[in-house]
Amino acid sequence: MSKELDEHPGKQKPFNFDETETPLDSEELAMTAFHKQHPAHPLNPHREKESYTCYRHRPDLRRAVDGPSLNALQMQLDQLPKELQTIVSQVWSTFGSAPQSIRSMILGGLLTQCCFPQLSYLSTALNPLLRIDFISVAPKEISLKIFSFLDAKSICHAAQVSKVWKKLADDDYVWYRMCIQHIDKKCRKCGWGLPLLDSKSRKRWKEPSRITESAENMKKRWRESEEPIVQKRVKSEHKFDPGSGPESVGEPPSKLDPCSATRPPLPPPPPQRRPWKDIFCERLKVERNWRRGIYTTKVLKGHTDGVMCLQFDNTHLITGSYDHTVKIWDIETGELLRTLDGHSRCVRALQFDTCKLITGSMDATMKIWNYRTGECIRTLEGHTNGIVCLHFDCSTLASGSVDGTIKIWNFSTGKCSTLAGHTDWVTKVAIFQKTQLFSCSDDTTIKHWDLATQTCLRTFKGHIGQVQCLQVASHANFAFSLSSDNSSSSPARPTGAPSAAASQTHPEDTHNSPILISGALDNTIRTWSINTGNCIRTMFGHVEGVWSLAFDTLRIVSGAHDCTVKVWDMSSGLCMHTLTGHSGPVSCVGLSDTRIVTGSDDNEIRIWDFGVDV
Repeated sequence: MSKELDEHPGKQKPFNFDETETPLDSEELAMTAFHKQHPAHPLNPHREKESYTCYRHRPDLRRAVDGPSLNALQMQLDQLPKELQTIVSQVWSTFGSAPQSIRSMILGGLLTQCCFPQLSYLSTALNPLLRIDFISVAPKEISLKIFSFLDAKSICHAAQVSKVWKKLADDDYVWYRMCIQHIDKKCRKCGWGLPLLDSKSRKRWKEPSRITESAENMKKRWRESEEPIVQKRVKSEHKFDPGSGPESVGEPPSKLDPCSATRPPLPPPPPQRRPWKDIFCERLKVERNWRRGIYTTKVLKGHTDGVMCLQFDNTHLITGSYDHTVKIWDIETGELLRTLDGHSRCVRALQFDTCKLITGSMDATMKIWNYRTGECIRTLEGHTNGIVCLHFDCSTLASGSVDGTIKIWNFSTGKCSTLAGHTDWVTKVAIFQKTQLFSCSDDTTIKHWDLATQTCLRTFKGHIGQVQCLQVASHANFAFSLSSDNSSSSPARPTGAPSAAASQTHPEDTHNSPILISGALDNTIRTWSINTGNCIRTMFGHVEGVWSLAFDTLRIVSGAHDCTVKVWDMSSGLCMHTLTGHSGPVSCVGLSDTRIVTGSDDNEIRIWDFGVDV
């Protein structure tokens, strides 16, 4: 509180109107006129300079409703004879100047003399008088703490109460707490969450996958069309340099201003901070677009054959195709920036970060590129057959091949090792926590590997079709709210579309456990507990095989051979939306806070934008 209290709790010196220059409104003028005629009245701020007032009589906490009531009292008093005016004024003055104990005694005596009409009047008049604006009275820290327990809608309603409440409702602390509770997670109180903030430093790797005329004929076509590849082996002792240092991709330094030596450097501008309320409102608009299925679509054309893999960030979109090329696009404008040629067969996998791009091809090689200049830095050879998937994390690169093996390339030591265990094509690999690896295969299994010992820790079995994609997450915000009957159907699907449902088999494994999500040609998406190996949930909805998927803490996106893209709710497993537009199987998908990017066998790339500007 801005004023010091004496030894009497709840007492405070009155506000001195003589020391202010604030003009008075009509209500304040009416109250001032009343106080001039009754200097001893408790509501008079000029009563006594040395006196103290309670919370109700603090001038800075005066309510607008007190003005008309005092004005009405003054008018009633003016209508009385002079003798009665003097008597009433003396009674008010005596009561106002009396100490607390005497006031109680006077009131007690008056109550004994009151008849029922007076008691009824007191009962009606006391109810509004006992109300107090506790938010304005309490210290700011306590008021902000109270506001932090409200939901967004209640905070907006509170802001309409008064200027004091609006100032507190707009405080950065309140909206910071709101953002912490909702962004990138589902709030346990209200049950909804907001998309994660865009961050240019976030690194994403997206699902490479394949497409053909039919799910079964696809395998035959690829296997029969594969020409014998000359075996190329690399000794494990051979050193290789990925050329991934920032100096290999940095732009040439700009020329210095010749006058800069004579001028002192300008101080950096102060950092611009956005209010947390603005951030919350922006994320809320994006969340509503996701929930209501509001988006814009952009189609990119440039590849001459099916798009097999893709990845994007806030500035670039990179795609690999069956036409042997890698194309780099501007994600905002859709402009084709560069085409990388070098592979002799289709590009099945790719991943990039701020420094480098690594691509894997069915020509059994991987290439490391400076994608900013288009230069191929190095070619890695070691697999005896086509490369289907790859994933790197810091200094470790994993690649899966048609020959059923997984190779681990260590950028720090330059050594290459081999993991053998799958009996068919390795369709996806994912490094987990730098020391573990997950892989899926056409042999319908998913394997969990220890990279230190190069042994298989667990085999996940449950799919009855070839497993084509997987993604791993250990984020603490991933949580599931299972329905009591363990199944539910999607309320959001196109008319005539088959129902999309989710069923849970081991709900006890859904808490405090990292998860793995996989998709297979059995038309299902499965969620697994990494700690126990149990299947937590199976999602049904696609009518043909699932080729690719991506997910974050709020939703799962899947692409399938039925030419559709489905958006699923992460917590419930329900299908929220079905996106149509591709004329061929959807082979790869990517997901960010505002976008879904898909590639298809129809040679097209589609960007589904759920952003604020939609």
